[in-house]
Amino acid sequence: MGTGSAGVASAAIVGAGGFLGAHLVRGFEARGLHVVPLVRAVDERSPAGARSFDDAFEDPAEPARAEVVVHVAAVAPYHGGSSAGERAANLELVERAMTLAAMAGARRFVLVSSVGVYGFPSRLPVTEEHPYAPRTAHAATRVEAEMRARRAARELDMELCIARLAPVYGPGDRHGPVAAMAAMIRAGTYRVVGSGDNVLHHLHVDDAVEGLWLAATHPDAAGDHFILAGPETTTLAALSELVSRAAGRPVSRRHVPASLARAVATLVDVAAYRGVFTSPPLFHARLDGLTLPAWFDITKARRHLGFAPRVGYEEGVVRTLRGEWPALARVGAGS
Repeated sequence: MGTGSAGVASAAIVGAGGFLGAHLVRGFEARGLHVVPLVRAVDERSPAGARSFDDAFEDPAEPARAEVVVHVAAVAPYHGGSSAGERAANLELVERAMTLAAMAGARRFVLVSSVGVYGFPSRLPVTEEHPYAPRTAHAATRVEAEMRARRAARELDMELCIARLAPVYGPGDRHGPVAAMAAMIRAGTYRVVGSGDNVLHHLHVDDAVEGLWLAATHPDAAGDHFILAGPETTTLAALSELVSRAAGRPVSRRHVPASLARAVATLVDVAAYRGVFTSPPLFHARLDGLTLPAWFDITKARRHLGFAPRVGYEEGVVRTLRGEWPALARVGAGS
């Protein structure tokens, strides 16, 4: 396949052991890049050729071959955990990754961020120009990571591209929106909250890889920031029905009143804060993602990068629950 849009031949992926990172390694390699996978700790689940981030930082000989560094690593929030610890880990990791990129002589750093930095604005669709309005501590950490990355890029004289991704779903993700919904449907515990007519907008992992490939290689991505989201929106009711059919289990026609769900989520959050459990099925942040309207404008990424997401919900949900990764012959077909 040759090199990327800007003649890029090599990339390091920080966070290659995670859901999105693993897809990035495969997708970038399929596009002809030499990829250096960097993980927190090398284990049996790590991609072939993976190195620990700490080892790479101490001896950047291999990452020195990377022209681009894509940072997708982040400590995910969890109930009962320390938000201060999560914040420190994420911010320190971004700054260390940018330092490593500079040591490696990389010309561009891609910071994978989230549309969560915007919160849930009342004016839709959300564009890149919407102000920061994070609703959670994790989203606030994303905001600060972006600000620190911009400062470091200036100090290190490095190209920076910030990619703000809509909620990503796809095969291999055990905790994403579609997987979580499918698990509850199979267990018989899922109910649509509220009317179910609120608009939702996600991003299939194949399209996330394509968008991040463009962020890493397209000349016009340097020094800019972009929203990446899927080709279409849906509603909570419609998505629930799609997941139900793919999971082979019916969804109850009874909806749960939003006020009741919020009351339960409050009890769950309080109990989790006290250490009762760490993986509750329902909490306020998850309810936000299910019940608050979200719609993202990808015009800027289309116009400047040629970003053209292709995986709609009908295909994406089925492939997610079947665990179907992309056929590599199709990957990068537009590059």
